Amino acid sequence: MVENYNFQPGVVTYNPYNLNPDDLSDLKWLNEDMVQVEYPNGYLLDVGWYGKAFTLNGVFMICIVKDYKWDNPVFIQKYRSVTELYEGMQRIIERINQLINQ
Repeated sequence: MVENYNFQPGVVTYNPYNLNPDDLSDLKWLNEDMVQVEYPNGYLLDVGWYGKAFTLNGVFMICIVKDYKWDNPVFIQKYRSVTELYEGMQRIIERINQLINQ
């Protein structure tokens, strides 16, 4: 998944799966911990699946977290499909870059 995006100045710290909108045959990657990117000024971009594990019953969620305050995210966006997630990811990257440049 991350190979399609420029996360700069963020650094990808977690990315164990190859999430591909054209191949949903391997559902093992559907869990809360899918991708994490660390940004300056204490920001994190986190991508996860929330729903029934190993099924397509749930949503993808992108969170922007500051200073590891997971209970109080700065921003949350939910997506119903991998395609929607891919389409929304660039907007989220732009948003986090705006936050770190404020």
